[in-house]
Amino acid sequence: VHVVDRVLQPVTQSLAQLIAQDEQFTTLESMLSKAGLLKQLAEPGHWTLFAFTDSAFQKLDANIRKRLTDADTCITNVVRHHLVPHTLCSAPIVTHATTLNLDGEPLSLERRPEDGKLFVNKVQIVAKDIMATNGIIHVVDDVLMPDSGQPLSHVLGAHNLTTFRSLLEEAGLSEALDSTSNVTLFVPSEEALSQPEAVAELDKRRGDPAALRDLLLFHSTGPAVKGCDLGSSRHELKSGLADHSLRLGYYSSWPFL
Repeated sequence: VHVVDRVLQPVTQSLAQLIAQDEQFTTLESMLSKAGLLKQLAEPGHWTLFAFTDSAFQKLDANIRKRLTDADTCITNVVRHHLVPHTLCSAPIVTHATTLNLDGEPLSLERRPEDGKLFVNKVQIVAKDIMATNGIIHVVDDVLMPDSGQPLSHVLGAHNLTTFRSLLEEAGLSEALDSTSNVTLFVPSEEALSQPEAVAELDKRRGDPAALRDLLLFHSTGPAVKGCDLGSSRHELKSGLADHSLRLGYYSSWPFL
């Protein structure tokens, strides 16, 4: 015999049905549908969905909200960040735990000892363990934002690449890049930009806005390029600077003695 603290009710609805019938999830439902995931959440399976409400979505900056409703890639990246491909109840989270989302990226779970409140990636879970026939819902009070769903300027700031971000702003490129949905940047580290030769070159180009813009565009390419897509070979990519290419060498092992 196991004594429980409430009457057990049979679970009859899928995750998709629970989301569709709850008016606080209209934005999430729309984004799941656009990402092609709502149908999956109607089928048998084992899912955990960290569900953000409409009010949580409205907390986002207006430009980010527009990006998330207009750009299909951003929509898909964000909703996949909220899905875990197995059922995760809250009870086993005693202090800290880590799980992987649908893209294999880590989500950090924490239960605060002083009040028992639950958090995922430092976002509070305000309602937990809502059961469905194919998984479980935890309601969060903010949108969990992966890097891939944020404007480039936000990502640069989050990774402390502040010098390059400032240069983009000086050159008038920041807003244009933030509105671009399919671009790759090769960003020099803060250490690289602090080297004497780099400082001298930047000081020279800062007096010529067009020259600074050209230099920064040379550090970009499109579409998005992931390191894992390159393979062990050499590649030539068109840079953001017209008539100039970037040559990339990718090695599975160090080629020098």
